[in-house]
Amino acid sequence: MATKNTKKIILKKYNKEFNMTYAQLVSHLLDKYGPAKYDYFFNSTFKSKNQKISRSAEGLQCHHIDEDKAIMLSTREFAMNNPFEYQKAERLIYCNIMEHLLLHVKIMEEPRHPQANKNEVPGIGGAVEFIIRNINDYYDGYQYKRQYWVRIMSHIKNDFDDYIKILNYLWTVIENNPIYSEMYTKKIVLSLGFYWNIVQKVFKALKIKR
Repeated sequence: MATKNTKKIILKKYNKEFNMTYAQLVSHLLDKYGPAKYDYFFNSTFKSKNQKISRSAEGLQCHHIDEDKAIMLSTREFAMNNPFEYQKAERLIYCNIMEHLLLHVKIMEEPRHPQANKNEVPGIGGAVEFIIRNINDYYDGYQYKRQYWVRIMSHIKNDFDDYIKILNYLWTVIENNPIYSEMYTKKIVLSLGFYWNIVQKVFKALKIKR
């Protein structure tokens, strides 16, 4: 469940979502964007992704609900080591990129799922290594060439203040968890771009004590 620190933070746009549990946020996004109509991979060989799941025209991303139990379920090498049920349409939801970040924050802040894979740490990798770095580059003024990414970022054009509050809260989650803090001990981890560049606008806005 959400920590006490969550209640002290007020977001302009994502406040309702920020204060939800992971299960509540999943349900909320299902209602908001509707359910997926297709499985992520065509079958249990995991060789081919079903392109019909894409909603790139709307700037939406697809999230595997079971990423609270397993990491990188959109990647064949990891997906094939997990039940195919994780790839079924009913186990997928859509979200904009800020909501995607919130989903991963919720996974991180809540108790580890009892069915989570051994030797995997769900939530943090997708947030820190992918979602945050892309958002950082966008707020740094990076001009995305692919229309898919242009549409994705259009959803968060005016959400920088909310984003920084989410990052600051995420840092408290990392600091308060011995596993996360061992993996990510440098404050600049939240201000890196996709190519390991430090995004000064984000770095200066973060209120990290150490």
